[in-house]
Amino acid sequence: MIYSNVEELIAYGLKNKLIEKEDEIWARNSILALLNLPDNNNAAPYKGPLPDNPGEILSDISFYASENGLLEAATSTYREIFETSIMAVFTKRPSEVSKIFYDTWRDKGIKKATSEFYKYCRKIYYIKTDRVAKNITWKADTEYGKIDMTINLSKPEKDPKEIALQGKIKVSPNAYPKCMLCRENEGYAGRLNHPARQNLRIIPLKLNGKRWYFQYSPYVYYNEHSIVFAEDHRPMHISADTFKNLLDFVEQFPHYFIGSNADLPIVGGSILTHDHYQAGRYVFPMERAQSVKRFKVKKFPKVTFDIVCWPLSVLRVRGPKTQVAKASARVLEVWRKYDDKKVGIIHATGKTPHNTITPIARYKDGAYEMDLVLRNNRTSKEYPWGIFHSRPEYHNIKRENIGLIEALGMAILPGRLKNEMAQIGALIAAGKMEKMKDLSSLAQHYNWVMSFIGDYKGFKAEDVPDILLEEIGRTFVKVLGSCGVFKHDAEGKEAFLRFIYKI
Repeated sequence: MIYSNVEELIAYGLKNKLIEKEDEIWARNSILALLNLPDNNNAAPYKGPLPDNPGEILSDISFYASENGLLEAATSTYREIFETSIMAVFTKRPSEVSKIFYDTWRDKGIKKATSEFYKYCRKIYYIKTDRVAKNITWKADTEYGKIDMTINLSKPEKDPKEIALQGKIKVSPNAYPKCMLCRENEGYAGRLNHPARQNLRIIPLKLNGKRWYFQYSPYVYYNEHSIVFAEDHRPMHISADTFKNLLDFVEQFPHYFIGSNADLPIVGGSILTHDHYQAGRYVFPMERAQSVKRFKVKKFPKVTFDIVCWPLSVLRVRGPKTQVAKASARVLEVWRKYDDKKVGIIHATGKTPHNTITPIARYKDGAYEMDLVLRNNRTSKEYPWGIFHSRPEYHNIKRENIGLIEALGMAILPGRLKNEMAQIGALIAAGKMEKMKDLSSLAQHYNWVMSFIGDYKGFKAEDVPDILLEEIGRTFVKVLGSCGVFKHDAEGKEAFLRFIYKI
């Protein structure tokens, strides 16, 4: 069977033009060497149907390697490392990939260049679309429009406290690579605590006169989900240069949005140790959100400012590139030192800062646009997870940090919800909700279910899955709202205006 697997993978490589006919013998021998096989056992060329991605073929091959003692240990991690080493055979050198990208950009435009690079990263199985396809996705109708919902089955749920601790870890000067975003990952063979990246390819860029790098995310959440990261290994930091970098990017990639996670624990993303942004070819719900109030600032006559109708506190700055950058920097400058104790906003505790911004840039309808999400990461005895964080009563659905993607309106919910909702649905359909309290995995959901189930009079058993999805969507919007520094009530609206007057 292993020889058939090898031939199928060779056929996949030929079909997808990862290798040429002249490369066939070399590629086969390279794979046989990894498998410690002396020959191909006179296996006939594969003639059957070929999959869209090589995931299942690679899984069969790595299972053989595991069963025959070719791996350091028979674990999923070492199997994945081995699979990546196989796909390295089919991956072009970085210089070739970069040249193709820039040649395509020059001859056919940036849209074509990113589209072709994205397809290539899928073919070489750096982007694992088959795994992402297992995620559960739907659209939730809310007062803010349709929200993108995802139950993520690809990654484990993360503890915000653990993320904060990871950000404080001092990396040894000799660590290699220093983190999963460093450029030294390109071609790295991987180890038990660091993924293999032999089929990773990155494209060098210039942003604001400095070297950055562009790559696609291996686990895509949306179309052409990409990462733009700094050349140096340095912590996340939002500054005036951040806005210049983001606007420089959308000037070069006008069909993309780009944004940055905030640079503080609780309100930041899962990786705070390396300055980076996320970009892609996708319209998020926040982009479709309308203005609640528009105003002008004398210092920036060519720029419009809008308070956006969104559960988080969002200020939209729109106008010429340079003016948008300067206006955004002014908002950041004011916000970093801003206090409003009436609504719980304190900018720092001693020398520990609390106020920061999650920025998102676009080029839209002939103008540059920057959405500035105001964030505060202060904690208290009542809210040790964060005052402007998901409330404890919503932790059954979402307790992780609200990062850039979720701020934009795409929920990334823990995979545990798949089985938990199936069990809850069965109990609701049977009218046995009380049993939830006796099950450790479901007890956390009991109060949540009882808070809404009475609103659905006369529902049928087949309606329950849709009811649960609808309520998860509503809860996610509440999670976003609890992260907003200015609430959508009279007090919050007045507080937002008080901040604006300081700009």
